[in-house]
Formats: sequence, structure tokens, C-alpha cells
Amino acid sequence: MKKLQLILLVAVLLLTGCEKNEQAVASADVFTIENGVTHDGVSIGDGKSEFIDAYSDYVIQAAYTDVDFSYLVMSINKIPYDENISTLIANFFIDEEPMSEETICKENEIEDEDLYSLLSSSTYLRAHEVIYRYLRFTWEDSVITDIDIGEFNYNETYEVPKLET
Repeated sequence: MKKLQLILLVAVLLLTGCEKNEQAVASADVFTIENGVTHDGVSIGDGKSEFIDAYSDYVIQAAYTDVDFSYLVMSINKIPYDENISTLIANFFIDEEPMSEETICKENEIEDEDLYSLLSSSTYLRAHEVIYRYLRFTWEDSVITDIDIGEFNYNETYEVPKLET
């Protein structure tokens, strides 16, 4: 009987380990700051626990601040907050709807490496408004020292306005 229980326990652990953790796509509200406080209640001077509590549902990218900003997706629990780093929450807005890179690729039946070509193509930009928004946190000695927001409007950059239909 104990052997059967052990087999069932191992089977349950294996099955739950295979479930994919869905990451939330950040809404437009996430990319707002009012009086130095983000929509999710994080401000300069906050640390790791406040950041994790507010943003554990999102894909987080991190980059060391002493090199070019080369962001990599990292587990929110594995980010070296005690080092001088920058963390980023970002996503695309296609026609004002927040979308992940994966969703854009899936909906347009393209591979990841073709995303930039799609989003910078005149044909796509004439049909869609494409904006990339980000919320960036600068960290020093385990504390947030700066928070800024920004966006990159593909239609303006490539001078291809969306055509009204």
C-alpha cells in the first residue's frame, strides 16, 4: 500500500511540475506613476519583497547597469537585487490592447526571430498602431533608486501611420 501511495505522490508531483506558469500581460495601468508611486504601489526606497509582491505575475527582465542595457528574462526570485541592476516590465500594445511577444507571434503565425520584421513592416503598421511600453526600476544595494516609464511608438519611428478604416 505504501508503494502505491509513493507512486501516486510522485505522479502528482511530476504532473504539477509540468504545468506552465502563465505570466500576466501588463495592462496600460501598470505603466503609470503618480507622485513617485507605481500603479502597483512600489516606490523609490522599496526593496525586493515589495517588488516581488507587486510584480511576481509578470515577466521580469534584468540587466546590469555597468554594461549596455542588455536585458534578459529572469525569475523574479533569482534576480540579484543586491547588485547594481535594472529591472524592466515591458510589453507591446497593438491597437491599444496589451500583448505578449508570444501572442503576437502566434496570431501572425510567425517565429520569434521574425517579430521585429513584422512590427517594423509598412504593411503591418498601416493596419495597426504598435507601441512598446516599459516600466524600469534601477537598483543599488537592494533598494530601488529610480523608477521611470517610457514607450517606443513604432508607427512614429518608422513614419508609417495607421490607416483609418
